[in-house]
Order: sequence, then C-alpha cells, then structure tokens
Amino acid sequence: FIRRLTQISPLDLSPAASDGIKENTSFTLPRDFSFTACKKDEKTFEEKITGEWQSVNVKLNSNDVTTYFQLDIELQADKDFKATLNTVNIVTGKSETSNPRGEWEADNTSEEFELTYNDTGETEVYEVLEFENDEMTVETLQGSDIIQIRFERL
Repeated sequence: FIRRLTQISPLDLSPAASDGIKENTSFTLPRDFSFTACKKDEKTFEEKITGEWQSVNVKLNSNDVTTYFQLDIELQADKDFKATLNTVNIVTGKSETSNPRGEWEADNTSEEFELTYNDTGETEVYEVLEFENDEMTVETLQGSDIIQIRFERL
C-alpha cells in the first residue's frame, strides 16, 4: 500500500488530471489495512516494586524519625524478601541491626504488599501511597502507630 502511494506523481493530483472525475469520488482503503499504535507494555504493580529499596525518610505518627530508623529491603522476583533494619534507641543511643527474612506478595489491585517474616510468622501490610520512577512511599500500621517510609531504588 505504501509503495502505491509513493508512485503517484504530483501531475496525477493536478486539477487538469481530475477533469473526468466526478465531484463525489470517494477513496477507500484496502479492507485489510488498519491503523495500529505501538504501546509500551505496562508493568504490573508487582513488577514495579520488585527490586532493592533503601529508606530515605521515615515518619512515625507524622514525626521524622529518619535518624533512628533505616530499612533496606530487597523484594525478590521469587517472592522472598531480605532486609536490613538499623535502629537507634532514642534514650541510650545504642544502635542495633537485624536482618529479617521471609516471603512477600503484592496485590496489584489495591497496590499493597504483605511481608511474612520467617522467624515469627507475623505479617505486615504496606500500602503504596506514591510511586514514581525509582521512588516509592509506603505506609503501614504497627499497633496504633502509623509508619510512613519513603524509599529510593538502589
């Protein structure tokens, strides 16, 4: 079809060339011709959050506690997760590091993910509030406390 269009010369489209053509001439495309647009495949929520993340801002009940809490987490494609949690005791100033492990699953509809810890069997649900490029902000409830964490992808 493209070749046929490129073979038309400008003279073929001149007013003199169209003298014998009726005014209500219509042009039809071949039946098999269709317009399609290529669209980049959208990733699912789960695919977007899979990877390594480092906390860059942590809030506890709207108070910035980034100095006392850092979480690196790897959400692996095989549904395992591993994390490094660094905390500082506000009273004593003593640092502690733990390395929780477990399994995770994502809910593509609600844009939440759940961590299940191997050592305790406990679960935590994280709601993704914002996701843009290599940053995500999540929120989780721990008892009556609201924890909000902003992560950057490593």
